[in-house]
Amino acid sequence: MRETDLDRADAWFDRYGAWLVFGGRFVPGARSVVSVPAGLSEMPLGRFVALTTLGSAGWNVALIGAGWALGSNYERVADAVGPASTAVTVALALGLLAAVVWWYRRRRAGG
Repeated sequence: MRETDLDRADAWFDRYGAWLVFGGRFVPGARSVVSVPAGLSEMPLGRFVALTTLGSAGWNVALIGAGWALGSNYERVADAVGPASTAVTVALALGLLAAVVWWYRRRRAGG
């Protein structure tokens, strides 16, 4: 990884980091790691805490609302959501793998 790559990533996070921190709280897996680029990019602590609070509150409101709306049908929905969740996870993993292969091939061809 070159220094220019890191500079580009840092500039990208400076531009879109607020959305990543906020939206990352809604995405399983991402919510656990979004703090790392925020820290590396030196996002101000107050801004990070505010975005995390808002994103986490939104996620909790969505879950509580879904639980309230579903009531006793919750278990039937979980049976349908489980396979869909697995399919989405596999699709995301394949997409990430394709992106890594594309990046690697592009890098080898250029260097």
